[in-house]
Amino acid sequence: MPTGHAAYDIRIVHGDVIDGTGKARFRADVGIRGDAIAAIGDLSSATSAITIDATNQVVTPGFIDLLGHSEASVLLDPQLEGKIRQGVTTEVTGEGHSPGPINDAMAAEIDRTRLPGYPDATWRSLDDFMRVAEKRGSAINFAFYVGAANPREIVLGTADRAPTAAELAKMETLVDESMRAGAVGMSTALIYPPGRFATTDELIALGRVVSKYNGSYWTHMRNEADRIMPALDEAFRIGRESHLPVNIFHLKAGGKMRGQMAEIIAKIEAARAGGLDVASQIYPYTATSTDLTSIVSAWALDGGYLQFVARLKDPATRARIASEMRTGSYISQGGNGILVRGIQSSDPQIKAFERKRLDEIAKSMNTDPAEAALRIFEASNSSPIAIFFGLSEDDLKLAMKQPWVAVGSDSGAVVGPMRQFGAHPRAYGTFPRILGHYVRDEHLFTLEEAVRKMTSLAASRAKFADRGTLRTGMRADVVVFNPATIRDVSTYEDPHHFSEGISNVIVNGVPVLQDGKMTGRLGGRVLRRKPS
Repeated sequence: MPTGHAAYDIRIVHGDVIDGTGKARFRADVGIRGDAIAAIGDLSSATSAITIDATNQVVTPGFIDLLGHSEASVLLDPQLEGKIRQGVTTEVTGEGHSPGPINDAMAAEIDRTRLPGYPDATWRSLDDFMRVAEKRGSAINFAFYVGAANPREIVLGTADRAPTAAELAKMETLVDESMRAGAVGMSTALIYPPGRFATTDELIALGRVVSKYNGSYWTHMRNEADRIMPALDEAFRIGRESHLPVNIFHLKAGGKMRGQMAEIIAKIEAARAGGLDVASQIYPYTATSTDLTSIVSAWALDGGYLQFVARLKDPATRARIASEMRTGSYISQGGNGILVRGIQSSDPQIKAFERKRLDEIAKSMNTDPAEAALRIFEASNSSPIAIFFGLSEDDLKLAMKQPWVAVGSDSGAVVGPMRQFGAHPRAYGTFPRILGHYVRDEHLFTLEEAVRKMTSLAASRAKFADRGTLRTGMRADVVVFNPATIRDVSTYEDPHHFSEGISNVIVNGVPVLQDGKMTGRLGGRVLRRKPS
């Protein structure tokens, strides 16, 4: 209810509205009552409890991050300032692995590697985790994918084998429970164990469960470099045979496919023309970031991280692992293209390599990059993270311009103890970088098109019916920013800086950033998909 006799709880006046549909901006005021948009038009004679002056600014729907990783961050600090200062009001999370379902062994591993302040992993189902998140509160909305790796790990552990018919039935039941709890779809991350051990037929079977609930398929494909074409074929097959829309996480062209983004886009366009509902999303950087163990052969990771480290004690096995690592593109090029971060080790000498290039680390150790990486693995509680340099700016721009490409940061908010480690700048700058660098400075596309990608396009892919556009009756997720000053500040070498230019962020009618200052209020909700 409005405060006192005011017509609106919040009025945003004197701004240009970009409504998220892609149409041209227009001058209008926006009135918010409760958690919804109540009016758009001339509200100059109305009253409100809060009035926001948006002179020289634009007013847009809240941005939807289709691939965040803040499920851990929100339990450490629900403010999630790094997301709020990007204009993110909703994050979808759970790439390959989701917070639930988990079993006791998976919970023990979470507890073993957790950062200070992170709670005990008392939940088991995805529904349990959603309830934990709801109880603790959040400044932004959250929705969840169910990771296909979760039922596999619960039923098969981290073994590299196909499930039996009975085991697959158990996995299907776990996916069914997660979809009934409100997951928006199923995600895979097929370069990481145990996801990389999953067969296509296994994923189709799980996908058919998802299709019963009007869900969708989201994938970090099995390959994003030399074998990206067969990886696309696999994703398309899963979508067709499961009867699911396909969404490709962070479209890129690495390895020998660098410079060949046009060929990749043509293949996706052909699938779309053939009737498959397929789209993608991207982050605006030419460096990727993932587990350092991604440079290790799959067989060596069978059984999980601790078993992998145990294998390194055998000289012959260690030599084989190192030899295979040296054939990879990043190691074979000398290791300068790998910046190591996120080292969780009790060894201060190893911790000192945080935010250093692998070739520099190898030189300090008086060894080669492959052996240097193995020594870091041995001294770490879990896989360090690495930033990998090597994508093409032209490929990035071409992919970003496609009308079916939305935005996903592929990063969680960096909070509390996470700030002791390095970070990819996408954690702080994904959305402002597009709006500032690529729209204002590079003129890659219009501001209206950029906002569409971040709002209505993203909402349509996640099937959020009441978010993503500014119109009456929609949930009041709103961002106010200055298009002349919005910019990303975080860099690879000095990442921990918030983006600039966003003055106000409202989530479900609650101001969480007001006149450039965090309010401390928690307006976010867990968004559970409703079967249709």
